[in-house]
Amino acid sequence: MKNILIVDDEEAFVESLSTGLVNYAPDFLVLKAHNGRQAIQVLESTPVDLIITDLRMPEMDGFELLAYMGTHFPSIPIIVI
Repeated sequence: MKNILIVDDEEAFVESLSTGLVNYAPDFLVLKAHNGRQAIQVLESTPVDLIITDLRMPEMDGFELLAYMGTHFPSIPIIVI
């Protein structure tokens, strides 16, 4: 099973995107984080195959997350929204 990590501080958007992907649930699991720091915690504990991230978030924004990903997880594809 593949894991997709959605990173966005807007809970309603995260839930909407997760709900939209539910039809594909047998193929992957949706993981959620509300900022870059939470995303890194998920990445360090769970294999992730794709990240969908916002750029504007509190604590650690999407730009900082992209920089971290480039250094620590360069092979994981990222979709920026």
